[in-house]
Amino acid sequence: MAIKDPTSDGYIELKFGPRWKYIACARSFIQNFLAISINDQAKADKIAMAASELLENAVKYANGEETQISVKVSPSTEKIAVRVSNLASEESIKTLKLIYDKVCEGNPLDAYVAQMKEAALRNDGKSQLGLARIRYETGGDLNLEIIDKRVSVLIDIG
Repeated sequence: MAIKDPTSDGYIELKFGPRWKYIACARSFIQNFLAISINDQAKADKIAMAASELLENAVKYANGEETQISVKVSPSTEKIAVRVSNLASEESIKTLKLIYDKVCEGNPLDAYVAQMKEAALRNDGKSQLGLARIRYETGGDLNLEIIDKRVSVLIDIG
């Protein structure tokens, strides 16, 4: 049996029905995967938080039977890519685009603070802090991909 090169890329992919109870299990699995894939526990915790946040939104706004997540780690470049996908309604996609455009402008901290101020004034029970928090806390680049009604949010960290 050959021993795998420790500098080679590693990845996981999970698919599950849009059920809230699966999110904590997925987060724990991702956190454990990252803990053995990178040497920075704080970074692993932040990425697991981001993945969990994206999964929560994917499940909450899912318009179909499948939520997907993939996490790819490249030890040689110290880059990590997270992708969460789901089917969404036209209304959810429209709202997501507006939030995405707003939180991806300018400095990540400024965008996060602006979203926190807006959340404090909302009375609909929605904070809409997730993407701003992820962008700020992970230091990653956010990308939004929409093909038909399949929405993917990608985070590139490293």
